[in-house]
Amino acid sequence: MHWNVQRVTNNLFSVSATSDGLDYTHVGNYRSVEDANRAGRRFVSARAHEHGHINTERAGVGLHQQRHLTSNALPG
Repeated sequence: MHWNVQRVTNNLFSVSATSDGLDYTHVGNYRSVEDANRAGRRFVSARAHEHGHINTERAGVGLHQQRHLTSNALPG
């Protein structure tokens, strides 16, 4: 399970999450990339707990991956 942050406008970031890499759920739109990543992390963590996975690292949500996803999703 992981999430993706994409810039919509200069001040708006969209967050989506997936558990299978194919079907994404829209988590929401946020005013900063920090808020967007926080929302993605909370969403994935809550989903992992619902499915009995306590460790978010096992769900594919490493801090390094978060930053990598974000830096790839945002234009320089």
